[in-house]
Amino acid sequence: MNKLFGSGKPPVPTVDTDRVVPLHFFESGPLVQGNNMAVSLVFDDVLEPEKLKQALEGLVKKEGWQRLGGRLRKNPTTGAIEWHIPTVFSADRPIINYAHVDHGVPAAQHPAASRIPQPSTRPAVVADPDDLADLAFEPGHRPGGISDYLTSDMPVLGLRVNSFTDKTIAVLQWQHVAFDALGMQYVVEGWSNMLWGKEHEIPTPCGLDSDPFEALAKGTRKPTESHLLMDKKVGIGGMLKWGLGYGFDMLARAKENRMVCIPQSYWKTQMEKAIEELRAEATKKGEDPSKVFLTEGDILTAWTMKSVVGPQDMDPNRTVAGSIAMSLRKAFEGDLIPEASKSPYVGNAFGWGNVLVTAGDVNTKPLSWLARQVRRAINEQGTRAQHEAYYAMVREGPGLPIVIFGDGGMAQIGFSNWSKAGLFNLDFAPARKVQKPGVPCRPSYVQENHGPIKPVDGFFVFGKDEKGNYWTSAYKVKGQWDKLDEYLVKEHEKGA
Repeated sequence: MNKLFGSGKPPVPTVDTDRVVPLHFFESGPLVQGNNMAVSLVFDDVLEPEKLKQALEGLVKKEGWQRLGGRLRKNPTTGAIEWHIPTVFSADRPIINYAHVDHGVPAAQHPAASRIPQPSTRPAVVADPDDLADLAFEPGHRPGGISDYLTSDMPVLGLRVNSFTDKTIAVLQWQHVAFDALGMQYVVEGWSNMLWGKEHEIPTPCGLDSDPFEALAKGTRKPTESHLLMDKKVGIGGMLKWGLGYGFDMLARAKENRMVCIPQSYWKTQMEKAIEELRAEATKKGEDPSKVFLTEGDILTAWTMKSVVGPQDMDPNRTVAGSIAMSLRKAFEGDLIPEASKSPYVGNAFGWGNVLVTAGDVNTKPLSWLARQVRRAINEQGTRAQHEAYYAMVREGPGLPIVIFGDGGMAQIGFSNWSKAGLFNLDFAPARKVQKPGVPCRPSYVQENHGPIKPVDGFFVFGKDEKGNYWTSAYKVKGQWDKLDEYLVKEHEKGA
């Protein structure tokens, strides 16, 4: 793994008093180790950086949370990457990586902060999240994956606060081995509770000295059923063909990062229309229309697939594969991990739901039809038995951390929905420099920067802001975002 993300720098020495814990199954793959993450929370208020820092440090000091202050080391004998968690934190070995930059000007006068987008009145491409990269990381720094941590004594969790005279951008940084989107939910909730003086409400995470998902990693518990898409698994030849296409786009071709705003007035209307259509269809078939169920995420996923496929003039018979990241927590609570309310799992635990359709279906069938395919995939492939079947296929495969379904010539679209992390719902009012009793202090804008692995058409959905607008971003091959925005304009003009 270090060969993939190597920096050429020598490893740092180990500290004998550190507690050493091995990496787990979900912390060992390239999709995790290949991404250093930075989530920027933009507040339209002036916050006190020291309060933000002390609250986050206070969380990591709590029993069960110290792993987030851990370092990453490569075992010189086995070559395995390990957690090295300090038994004592100090000024020389801080509990989090912290930086504060006071820019001393209004955000509108700063070259990067002035590009923070405002909500649009129609679905639109509104910004380039990479314009804020020098606020998310040190100016000029571009993340190099896990090697950034193997060659330094940097804790896996960091906080970078950018202060302006009218805004604050609080950036939570971490190496992806620390947690996924649902793990982030527990981190930001704990951070908020520390700010509010509600330390007693913060649960102790389940212990991670041993890997709770070892059964999936080693297959000690055999699957009880076959995966529903087993006959759609791509063979070696198809994988090579797919890898040459998708892999070339991801690793070699120039890419552009963009943020899309989907206003409430649009997505809510589309959702109401889709549910109405599916209920009418159910009634026509003699089924109970009250059982029709779609989530906002289903609508957003289906709409995004249409928006990606629509501008590309694909062969109608070409397979379109939508890969939806799913947390394993709900499926394995009370089994491999405790109930979240008692002892949350703050780590990585993800599976995939896969939607296989054709470009012709995406372009010609109504949004309601595609949203139902998304909901069906999540419901049917999100069970404990299906996750076990999926990871049995991973173990039996050629060494990849995922299974590819579809065919070698398919178009791949990925989705990671962070809505449940509740980033737009955070209330950091206690950190305000000038208190406004009874007035919440919530992020007005959220984005992320990551690297170095940047899959093409891998969409992050950050949730909806206080006005109900959804925000989503992705990398696409250079030039494709212009076509997508033209498509959105035409669809809007048609009243779609």
